[in-house]
Amino acid sequence: MKFKLFSTVTFSVFVLALNAQMEMPSAVTAAGQNAQKTATQTQTSATQTVAKTETSAKGSVGSLISQFSGQLSSGALTDEFNKGKSAFQSQASSATDVKGTSGLLQKLEAGIKSPAFAAGWAKVKDKWLADTKSAKTEGQLATSLKTLVENIDPKSLSATWERVKPTFTAALAKIK
Repeated sequence: MKFKLFSTVTFSVFVLALNAQMEMPSAVTAAGQNAQKTATQTQTSATQTVAKTETSAKGSVGSLISQFSGQLSSGALTDEFNKGKSAFQSQASSATDVKGTSGLLQKLEAGIKSPAFAAGWAKVKDKWLADTKSAKTEGQLATSLKTLVENIDPKSLSATWERVKPTFTAALAKIK
């Protein structure tokens, strides 16, 4: 009798364990599908950000100024600049003349807090400002924007900047 009871209990435990193993893959599969869905959504979001950069990167220096200002964290910008950031980006995106674009680039630089700059910025700032003010071509403004970008502390940029940077840099290099 004890053997039969033990066998029945053992068999029941075996059946429950087998049942749990059979159900476990579906739970694991569901968890895997959820993780895959989240990864796909994250990748899609990052791809959209890169696509937006590629689209704006085909434009002028103004569109690149707008794009870069969007990559700066709000903590890297002054409160005043943050309040008008959307209007600034719109204005920069539609900038067509060198003088106006130069003013927008200077406005962006003035809207960035000092701690957001890399240590070497203090050494190049005066020359950068003079070059930016005297720029006569989009190519010269592109050089100024490149210098500004290179002198921003990476901690002051968005998480997507490293993905966007190659496209942005390539677009900047195309402007002559």
